Amino acid sequence: MRRAGPIEYDKRISMKVSQYMSRPVLTIAPQTEFHRAFDLMHSRRIHHLPVVDGGRVVGIVAERDLLLAAANFGSAEVPVAEIMRGAPVCVSENAQLKQAAQLLVVNHIGSLPVLSTRKDLVGIITETDIFKIAAGTLHARRATKTTAKKAAGKTTAKTNKKAVKATAVRKRKTGRKSTGGSVAKRK
Repeated sequence: MRRAGPIEYDKRISMKVSQYMSRPVLTIAPQTEFHRAFDLMHSRRIHHLPVVDGGRVVGIVAERDLLLAAANFGSAEVPVAEIMRGAPVCVSENAQLKQAAQLLVVNHIGSLPVLSTRKDLVGIITETDIFKIAAGTLHARRATKTTAKKAAGKTTAKTNKKAVKATAVRKRKTGRKSTGGSVAKRK
């Protein structure tokens, strides 16, 4: 029996960025104070934030950029616009995964904002994503929005049915064991 391993070469050829990018993307505005951006990264456990102004990606800030800013500016309130790397390298959602990996390597960067054909930000792909794909631990996400909506609808319906059933079971159990009134009302 053959064991599943890293991705075969012939499968990598047809892999698109849109199948593996993270979405939705957390973004910040250029005027966001850099300490706030760092707190946001820390709380969400991410390392890159696209900077968006007027619906367009105008820069990107990495965790290491914010750490350097903290060393240089201390507690001063400095906007991300003064720290970010402007004119970020971006990739199309229809690009092949191999192209995204090459952009990361050639430009010595850790992430790529992913743009739609209308140049709207639709996702982000990082070097960690590429490593996970190569290791076989990150699998393609659903390709279409309608498929995802249908799946979400099924999940919601299942969750609602389970919640109703659990509530009914709880009422039956508490009805038998109850001695009048809830615990919160007793003194």
